[in-house]
Amino acid sequence: MLLVDLAKATGLSVVSLRLADQNKTAITPPNLRVLADALGVSVAYLGCFENLPEETLGQQIKKARLYHGYTKVGFARIFGLSARMIQGWEKDEYLPTEKYMTTLSKFLKIFEK
Repeated sequence: MLLVDLAKATGLSVVSLRLADQNKTAITPPNLRVLADALGVSVAYLGCFENLPEETLGQQIKKARLYHGYTKVGFARIFGLSARMIQGWEKDEYLPTEKYMTTLSKFLKIFEK
């Protein structure tokens, strides 16, 4: 698929796609999700998230969020929280309460083997 075709399929500009291809700009998680859908691959494949650490719960939350193509703001909306609280979870500053673990466990299933 040519960049022009990918731009048409995703609504992203050719310039943005070219800069991302040359590692001169980062692609946001929502745009990564759009690209993954257009290319028929997973967000995790495009984002190369397999190398992110996953030793702590916070690291797992961050990896799961990115794997599913969410920004902190978008992920926070799912829980009815602020992006700052999600950041606190990811930095292991705060632990999610039981109230949020049911929803969070759905995202963390990527770590089940």
